[in-house]
Amino acid sequence: MTQSKETERQEELVRYGYLLQWSMLVIPPMFFASLVYLLVLRLRITHFELRTHVKWQLATCIMILALIAAGLVLLFVGLSGVNTDAPVSVIATFVLMGGSVVFFPWLLYRLLYGNWRFAQQVPMKSVLL
Repeated sequence: MTQSKETERQEELVRYGYLLQWSMLVIPPMFFASLVYLLVLRLRITHFELRTHVKWQLATCIMILALIAAGLVLLFVGLSGVNTDAPVSVIATFVLMGGSVVFFPWLLYRLLYGNWRFAQQVPMKSVLL
């Protein structure tokens, strides 16, 4: 089965999106470059299977933004009180610590699963999980 030049070009653009997301592991500010790239890219991809990958990548970026925001709120709550033995401060600290432990494996799952399905030329099934 031969692919059209346009489909090959779109595959290359989606591959660059995955490369930008992998670069986040080494250079964390690349997250913002990845987010901007994917926001622009989503308008250019017309092939259905490739669009599912762009949606997967965008959902990963949006969840990272939400997790950063939640982490900052928890950090503020955990450190805001003079009385650090308050239940709210203790709970916020433990939730933040637990989330920090789970974040990296979750991100690896998102990147590996997306790349694996992209290599198999299979569309993504679920965007959020």
